[in-house]
Amino acid sequence: MSLRHWVLVFLLAAIALQANYYYPLLPGMVASHFGYGGRPNGWSSKEVFFWTYFGVVFLMVFVFFLVPIPLRRFPASSMNLPHKEYWLAPERREETLSYLSRQMNWVGNLALAFLLGTLQLVMQANVAGQGGFSERSMWMLLAGFLILLGYWLIRLYRRFGNPS
Repeated sequence: MSLRHWVLVFLLAAIALQANYYYPLLPGMVASHFGYGGRPNGWSSKEVFFWTYFGVVFLMVFVFFLVPIPLRRFPASSMNLPHKEYWLAPERREETLSYLSRQMNWVGNLALAFLLGTLQLVMQANVAGQGGFSERSMWMLLAGFLILLGYWLIRLYRRFGNPS
């Protein structure tokens, strides 16, 4: 297995451990949506909360790890890639699609890590009963996510920039 797949396994294990740890600690109704300042403004049962969490995790794994698999069968005309005539030429197509698949996996890992961190803040706020979470913590988490996503976008742009 490649590093990106090991990271996925680690993140899924962390999500499972997080859910297993917090589920018995949470009250029957949990704050599930937070507004400005980290204050709760929406609630749900903890069962719905966790089913939603696992549904989002499943959707993210599907989009970032399973959708790239059939990508090789898509015609070049259905792909939006700069200079796609060059990058999807028969002699470069397999390398290009392998690269895109790997990059989708890495972005999926980044998104799962962000989700894991966000839900950690939500669950801690619910267990502590403090009426919200630190807005600063959420901003730091979001900033880290956006910085890494920006780095990824720059790398992707450089990789598929003008081929000449």
